[in-house]
Amino acid sequence: MYTRENTSKSPHHSFFSRWKVTAALLVVTLLSMRPAWAGDLEKQVKFDYLEKVLTLRHFYSGEHLKFHSDGTLQGDAPVGLWTLDGQIEVEDVHLRGAWLVMKGRRIHRTFDAQSNLQDQLSTVENGRDKLQKDLEKALRRLKVEIEIELPNDTPSQKDIEAAIHAVFLSPSEFMSDIVPSYWHDYLAKREGRPQTPPQPKKDTLLAIKPGGGVSAPHVHFSPEPEFSEEARKARYQGTTVVSLIVDSSGAPRDLQIVRPLGLGLDEKAIAAVSTWKFDPARRDGQPVAVTIMVEVMFHLY
Repeated sequence: MYTRENTSKSPHHSFFSRWKVTAALLVVTLLSMRPAWAGDLEKQVKFDYLEKVLTLRHFYSGEHLKFHSDGTLQGDAPVGLWTLDGQIEVEDVHLRGAWLVMKGRRIHRTFDAQSNLQDQLSTVENGRDKLQKDLEKALRRLKVEIEIELPNDTPSQKDIEAAIHAVFLSPSEFMSDIVPSYWHDYLAKREGRPQTPPQPKKDTLLAIKPGGGVSAPHVHFSPEPEFSEEARKARYQGTTVVSLIVDSSGAPRDLQIVRPLGLGLDEKAIAAVSTWKFDPARRDGQPVAVTIMVEVMFHLY
């Protein structure tokens, strides 16, 4: 006896089939929409920041830094110097869920004969001798990856800008506000900001002029500065000029960098001169405070 197989579907089966198809289409739609949204935002961030030089608010060293959205560091990292660890050139940037990831090259800063700021890499690019070629390779390997947490995984452009500016200075901010005090006058001058003259403490500051009746202070303890490791490897040397007040006791204070070198040598100069001891300047036989400038030489022998 021939029997025909019943191929009709139950109403429940039909309902669930339609539900599965609808759910699958919804998932596909959502997946296709999110990359497009994120992609447009990522393109804008790339347009705004690729190949730009950014300045960290805190000069953390290391190859990987991770920040909360308010700019606080996650974990630990040593704080370095702005001429070595303060600035990066952005080479890649992308969104990864609730994170913005920036990759870049740390910029080592030097100064030319007119005290103009330089990227050390630009001074050795296409060099012909072995030292320059090796140094160029080493400078190109100074990579850092920076992860910045965002408020959520669907951030707005405003959210991203706020998170970036919590970690880096914005274009309207001044670097002279975040560097150590001995850099302030030099950078304020570069930024076109008014410089505040040092205020006398208990001493009256006097100028040393020929025939002015004020004798110059004489240094009697002046340890030489150390070289920074980066300058030693690059065989980078020269003279930095520091201004300071020698008070009536012969102690140095209120040091300022006047003519910098970079690569950490200026900080070494400040550290050394801070320990110097002077016979103070005198007027009518009495010790007085004066402002002077000293040259600190760095030479490899």
